[in-house]
Amino acid sequence: MIRSTAILLLPVLLFTAALQAQATATSTLESAGLRFDVDGFSLRIQNHVQFRLTVQEELASSETGGTNGRDFRNFRVARAKTEFKGYIFEKDFQYRLRLNWARPIEELVEVAHLRWAFNQFLNVNGGQAPVGWNWEEQVDSLNLYFQERSYANEVFNQDYGKGVWIDGQLGDDVPWVRYWFGVYNGVLAANDDFRNKDGALTSDSFSNFIDNELMYNTRVETHPLGLLELGLGDRRPEEEHEKLLFAFGLGLNLLTGYVDNADLRNDSGATATASGRSRVSHETYAITVDGHFRWYGIGVDAAFYWRYTDFHNRGINSFDNGSRQGIGDLEDMGWSFEASYYLHIIDLNIAVRVSALDADEFWGADAGLNQTDLQQRAIRPDAMEYGFSASYLLQGERLKFGLDVLYIDQQLAYSYKDAQYLSGVYNDPLTRNGLLGQSRPNADHEVLWIVRLQVQWIF
Repeated sequence: MIRSTAILLLPVLLFTAALQAQATATSTLESAGLRFDVDGFSLRIQNHVQFRLTVQEELASSETGGTNGRDFRNFRVARAKTEFKGYIFEKDFQYRLRLNWARPIEELVEVAHLRWAFNQFLNVNGGQAPVGWNWEEQVDSLNLYFQERSYANEVFNQDYGKGVWIDGQLGDDVPWVRYWFGVYNGVLAANDDFRNKDGALTSDSFSNFIDNELMYNTRVETHPLGLLELGLGDRRPEEEHEKLLFAFGLGLNLLTGYVDNADLRNDSGATATASGRSRVSHETYAITVDGHFRWYGIGVDAAFYWRYTDFHNRGINSFDNGSRQGIGDLEDMGWSFEASYYLHIIDLNIAVRVSALDADEFWGADAGLNQTDLQQRAIRPDAMEYGFSASYLLQGERLKFGLDVLYIDQQLAYSYKDAQYLSGVYNDPLTRNGLLGQSRPNADHEVLWIVRLQVQWIF
């Protein structure tokens, strides 16, 4: 708590010091937030809140042990954030600090980084921020039309990362090339989730999830007709929206480290060394390709995702042929498509979305898996997401009302090691059970209907 309070007060202390050092200062109440300026220092404070009602209905097996009936209705503060940003000493030294009050205390600091913006070709950054790998995850939650990002994004994104990175742009009027490259902690999301998730405070101590993990990330974009601002949909004013804009991006990511999951790679009773380090390592390669189109209020955003995880036995396990569980790698693919139209005359935006996940299905050689069908065991379900959204922008993004309707069809897979649940996005769906005499004859598919009503305000 003391650490979090100190972080919160840091921008205020900097501003107070600036006031003491300078004779004149200005403050401005802007359309969204409050801004203070003094020679050599600038501070902008902005708050935003998203209050939401979610209604979720789960349609699945109604047999013994089925999940049909796990329905709920819930009011909650989905997001409540305070952001401080500006520059110190010179405009080249930019900072940003964002606190998310709806997250646990150890994840309160969502963004905290310093940027040295001394040249458009090369800028240096350090701290924590969304990893610049795919487009959708970097879009601020204020600028989403759907209230949550796509199902595919939630499976493949690289979350927040702590590290150092550089970025730049080639081209003045036309950004022919924009690039990002960085080295990050690379905190394994889970022992069955091979991507980065480094949004919490971490200490200098050994952990199975911070075990020599490193992540290398790069992204390049081209904007051949002019800069297309980061976001989803075409929010440009009417006097600008006749200009056609489009952009393409490519993201590459490599996450290396250790993993402790005997269901995927059996350690034959030697799961760790005396230090607690696993004897199984992994390299996970992830690629995304995306495209974006804006014209007369029409916005189209599409992305393709691919991820490959390769496992390696280490130490004494390297010489144990029986330690290979029958699975040598994991390969997942997915895609998303979102199209929207903004009606300026009534400040209404409508959007549709389709996204898909093709999760890897594998055969396990362990007799304990009770194999019944080839290529059926999986960590997570295949999924299709269909969505409709309508947003009324009463005062632009500063006061916005939204309605989402989502239909998610999850194709269930057989379990590995008799696990009961798969890893889903909006719930944990049951696995299929191929055993004779099973007690829960689940259906092949599970369907979710999700309706969200939300109000967003910025001040």
